[in-house]
Amino acid sequence: MNGPLKSTRIFEAPNEPPTRLMSFWQRSLGFLSNVWTSTGFNESSLSRYAERTMLTETRNGITAMALLSLLIQIAAIALYHKLGVQGGFLYTYALLALLSVHVIVSVRFVNDLSALYLLGIVLLVITGVAIMSIAHRTGSLNATLMSSIVFLFMVMPLVPWGLREAGVVVGLTYIAFTFSFLSVAGRFEAETLWTVQFLIVASAATAMLTIARNTVVRKGDIRAKFQLEDAHRELQLISTCDPLTGARNRRFIEQNFDDYARRCHDGQQAVQLALLDIDDFKYFNDTFGHHHGDVILKHLAQVFIDSLPGNSHLIRLGGDEFAVVYSGDGFERLVKRCLDHLYTDPVLLQQSDGLPVTVAVGFAAGTSDQLADLTELYKNADEALYVAKSSREKTTPEERRLAAELFSTSALGVKA
Repeated sequence: MNGPLKSTRIFEAPNEPPTRLMSFWQRSLGFLSNVWTSTGFNESSLSRYAERTMLTETRNGITAMALLSLLIQIAAIALYHKLGVQGGFLYTYALLALLSVHVIVSVRFVNDLSALYLLGIVLLVITGVAIMSIAHRTGSLNATLMSSIVFLFMVMPLVPWGLREAGVVVGLTYIAFTFSFLSVAGRFEAETLWTVQFLIVASAATAMLTIARNTVVRKGDIRAKFQLEDAHRELQLISTCDPLTGARNRRFIEQNFDDYARRCHDGQQAVQLALLDIDDFKYFNDTFGHHHGDVILKHLAQVFIDSLPGNSHLIRLGGDEFAVVYSGDGFERLVKRCLDHLYTDPVLLQQSDGLPVTVAVGFAAGTSDQLADLTELYKNADEALYVAKSSREKTTPEERRLAAELFSTSALGVKA
């Protein structure tokens, strides 16, 4: 051996806490990401909800901005006319007034959020170009034009956009003003140009900060409203669903049948109703336990829920009684197919020692030319169910077990 072995310790560098500068930078990036757009969220469903919510708010904001701009243009035209100023001033303000009217009308027909933002950007940028045009024609920047520059930025927070859209407006306007004034050397005094620069930067900074704050508040409101509506939908679902089977409950059909019947009437479809009653359900509970009875109810509900189309509903009325609301063709065949599947369900047959589950059915149907009435349909279906149960051959569970081995099925009661 060359010598004793020596152990080597490996130390991991401790995680150093972020510096204040790094922490400030991370918080700043997080804040900027939050206010960059008014509809950007980490959840896609929340972002889609925000876009729908912001559509109306953005439309109203751009309308308010354009309306205020229109009033300012009208006031400027009246002022210059009273002062006896003629020429390009009146034409320029008249064109801006027409642009404002065009925007007010156009936003009512635009259903895309990006297009609405573009309308607002165009209005502000063209207004800025018009101000520069007037300044170049007069060769001076008077108090009215300077106040117009300030106004241009002060109206920006009326529109609920984020820093991204506001930054586009500020950037385009600042570049246009700066290069336009500097393109003609000596036309404007240096003091005037510095004053304009100060007004642009101060007004833009104030507008951007206001927009950032409004975006934070607005997104918080959107998130809270989304969560509240989501919780409301969950409560509605819970209150109208049977917790054991997942079928709808009586409350659902009572609250929604009129709307369902109206949609069917508008689509010229007849509303159909079937009442289902499980044979000897008490015998299943008493013989094989209530757990087996619950399994039967769950299997029945699952078979129908998987088979029914989207315009139909399975309702648990209570106990072992169910109702099916349907519109379309082949209703009786569909119900029979579901009950045949339940009759031959291997899980139920195994748990009940080969005794099949049979169900009595009563059908009722309205007409496509009349609005369906739930009370009348239920009465007719209940009478049909009574006839079906009365006309069924009286068999014991043992006889039904033997019949199941011969793959026979129970009869269905029908009432047109």
